[in-house]
Amino acid sequence: MNMGNDFKSQEERLNYLNEKLDNLISVVNTNYGQTLLDELITRLQRTITDFNEEVEGVMNELKESSERRSQLLQDLKSDSTEDSVNTSEDESDSSGSDTEMSEWEKRLEGK
Repeated sequence: MNMGNDFKSQEERLNYLNEKLDNLISVVNTNYGQTLLDELITRLQRTITDFNEEVEGVMNELKESSERRSQLLQDLKSDSTEDSVNTSEDESDSSGSDTEMSEWEKRLEGK
């Protein structure tokens, strides 16, 4: 591997890959002939297509998961706002039920 390559830009990476692929293809063509070279190119194209489809699927799943998570967070935020309103209403109503509960508990303990 040439240590002088930076691979910082896409063009540099593509040039490097094209150069390496050209070298490999010429060796395959010289040693094995055109038929094997054609099969190699077909398989490489199929591999790249499969890879791109898999990456696209993973990215779609990630996007859907992110959207679900965002929706859940929004639901939780709206529920917590509603709960805090309901809790304050319940607290004002429950002051009488605490004494009823205490009396009921006293009767249970007395038996």
